[in-house]
Amino acid sequence: MAVDDVHERLLAIVKRLPETEEAWPWGSIHCKVAGKIFVGWSRDRAGAMCLGVRTTPELQATLVASDPRFSVAKYTGRYGGIDVRLGSKPNWAEIEELIVGSYRIIAPKRLVRALDEQPTKPARTKNATAKKRPAAKLANRARRGRPLVKSRRP
Repeated sequence: MAVDDVHERLLAIVKRLPETEEAWPWGSIHCKVAGKIFVGWSRDRAGAMCLGVRTTPELQATLVASDPRFSVAKYTGRYGGIDVRLGSKPNWAEIEELIVGSYRIIAPKRLVRALDEQPTKPARTKNATAKKRPAAKLANRARRGRPLVKSRRP
């Protein structure tokens, strides 16, 4: 079985979060905190990686309206769930921000506090830094047609 680099990178992001676990309930990976799913991913029939996360309903509406990579999730859409097509070169800072944001929505308050108390780890690339952005800032960036996370060109 071949190693899927995108899967491994997504799993590495999840494993840095407090008390997470992975499960394969429907043939694709879903990661849980306190028994509740906060992120899941799989490849579609064309082989593209798709990620499902939870956001606020306001951010969901903004992202879906402004960026074709985002769509309302089939089963959790009414709660702010979105699906994201990652494409061939994902913006890893943006993906990490979405996963951590979903974790913050689903996790119990004590685990969110534990996450906030963790020392921040540097991003994998030399020039990129992971910053927390409130949902309102993300919504404003998406509304203006800007990427959610500023990327630096080499």
